Amino acid sequence: MDQEKGMSIFKDVFRRADKNDDGAISWEEFVAFFSDGVMGKEELESLFKEIDTHNTNNIDTGELHDYFCKHLGQFKELYGLVEEFNTKLSDVLMSTSQTYPTAGRMDKFITRFLIREIWNQMTAIQIPLESASESLDEQAKQEREDIKPVHLSDVKKKDGDEVVPGRVGRRAKRQTSNQSQCSVNLDGLTNSVNPLALTSQVDRLTQLLNRLEHSVDLGNFVDEDLNAVESDKLLLLQRDMKVKEDSKDVFRTSLRDYIEDTQKLLPCLSISVQFCTDSGVFSVYEVWQSAEDHDCFSENPENSFSDRFKDFLDVEEPIQKVNFPSRWWKRD
Repeated sequence: MDQEKGMSIFKDVFRRADKNDDGAISWEEFVAFFSDGVMGKEELESLFKEIDTHNTNNIDTGELHDYFCKHLGQFKELYGLVEEFNTKLSDVLMSTSQTYPTAGRMDKFITRFLIREIWNQMTAIQIPLESASESLDEQAKQEREDIKPVHLSDVKKKDGDEVVPGRVGRRAKRQTSNQSQCSVNLDGLTNSVNPLALTSQVDRLTQLLNRLEHSVDLGNFVDEDLNAVESDKLLLLQRDMKVKEDSKDVFRTSLRDYIEDTQKLLPCLSISVQFCTDSGVFSVYEVWQSAEDHDCFSENPENSFSDRFKDFLDVEEPIQKVNFPSRWWKRD
């Protein structure tokens, strides 16, 4: 499928809605993601069937893209501008991360000021979007007071459906902004609705480009470097652990939270999870700009990995650390 300007948003929507990463949005996943506290069950069923043009009872990326593209109208230009801004912002932040450590104190102050002002401008844009969203939701609720609410059974988890925590990384820190993500609370079906808050996409996609799509690039490997300094090294951490059988569900939930909290930090370049089914061992891999950055993060008790997970673990192996040349880390 050709990617039109500004249409990457729908690939992002698909990744966040496809919670089990099977490449399709089921009815349960559709309700869990798109329910906004206004649309009723019958209305959502009708919308689901309209989008599912292949009649497979699942929505694929193309179907989602094609449906919403037909209804974009004047919003299409806005999505294009946001996509351009994401790309430019990612380039600037990446360049800043390289030059900031060696800059003078006054230059560092100016950089912090400029970034803070960009954030303030984006917040100013978010305010009218949130107001518009809330106003439109309220009008829609008043139009149909007889709407049948969405039931918990509509968003129940499928049997055998299990999401490995590391997949959160591949979905690029889904739902980073609690203020702007439209979601359903399964316990009380309470809704936090700000579906038009485009600024959340700037934050989420920036972190996607800056932290999660980088990988070790052996094409940059050199067998001899006589001018290296210690600051040119990155830190790789590996944590291996076995989880108590009765704690696996709550462990996965806590691990998702840890991954999302850690990915918000610029010094953390990447974090991922691997689960070995034969040994039952979870391995968490983290790449940091330096050991000092990691130590500073871990000093906060709320961020301490051991404090978060000690009650869930059956066996925890000593953490393994290795420094490797930063030039091995793919930047483009």
